[in-house]
Amino acid sequence: MKTILTIVRKDLSRFFSQTTSVMSLVIFYIILGLLLWYMPNIGILDGYYASLDSFFSIVPVLLVFLIPALNMDSLSGEIAGGTLDLLLIRPVTTFQIVAAKYLSGLIIVFIGLLPSLGYIFTVYYLANPVGHIDLGAIFGSYIGLVFLIIAFTAISLFASAVVSVPVTALMLAIGLCAFWYWAFYLISSLPVFYGMVDYWIQYLGLDFHYQEMGQGLISFSSVVYILSLTYIFGQLTWWKIQSVRYL
Repeated sequence: MKTILTIVRKDLSRFFSQTTSVMSLVIFYIILGLLLWYMPNIGILDGYYASLDSFFSIVPVLLVFLIPALNMDSLSGEIAGGTLDLLLIRPVTTFQIVAAKYLSGLIIVFIGLLPSLGYIFTVYYLANPVGHIDLGAIFGSYIGLVFLIIAFTAISLFASAVVSVPVTALMLAIGLCAFWYWAFYLISSLPVFYGMVDYWIQYLGLDFHYQEMGQGLISFSSVVYILSLTYIFGQLTWWKIQSVRYL
């Protein structure tokens, strides 16, 4: 555990010392703020009642791009710079490396989303009467958002492991995250599947489980599915790093 925490501290220190990394979070909130407060028909102020529905509809779309951007050089940068080889010759297991990189990615994203809690207080005081908002729905949507981040981070880390060029890893991660979030819903909409197995095809997509959790339906099957998907991509990342160790 000490080894994992050491790597995590190093990664966090490196991330927050880079202007480009911090700017990606700043750009995220600029775009999010413009969409939530100034975009007609989808903004918070355009609703008939005080809620964060627009926030929870927009954020997953932005996370498809943000999380890969925050994790694109997590392993690919180490591979390209040769520092992964130095790490592998030390008494550090492949599991510790993957776990530390994954934990670093989660912490960075969660820190980046902390300011979004301010929207709850904003909507709370904008409501008429004050405080007339559905806190249960907001809590459920945040739970869904946490599980979405857990899965997207695992997918992005895998992309960073298989490609040694950070920008290429970014493109691959965006593609994989977008696929697992939207593709199954689009496939289920095809006439050949509609009314037959469309439900089960949608079930394979992260969007299905996120929307379900946003409605307060945090089912055991959804939790197991997302954690299983996270484990699969984590295992694939482990295999990739393990293959590098024995090259």
